[in-house]
Amino acid sequence: MRERAGERAAKYLETTTKSLRALTVKNGPAEVSRPQLDHVSSLARDYARDAQHYLGNRKPVTALACIAYAEGLLDALKFLELAEF
Repeated sequence: MRERAGERAAKYLETTTKSLRALTVKNGPAEVSRPQLDHVSSLARDYARDAQHYLGNRKPVTALACIAYAEGLLDALKFLELAEF
């Protein structure tokens, strides 16, 4: 089955827009526990593995979405100064 990039992008845009509308930024400072950090880094690793899987199965659009998500999680950790690379 061939992926339709436009449809996938529209779906991601719709769900992300809904999340942004519902987003509430909390007042800091907030403490982040080690298990929470480990969970986020584990999710990034999982998305990277998923990207590799989809790329190997000729689904490059899905692979791109997965690796972009992984990169976003890593960027968030970096920008919040919770990790360094």
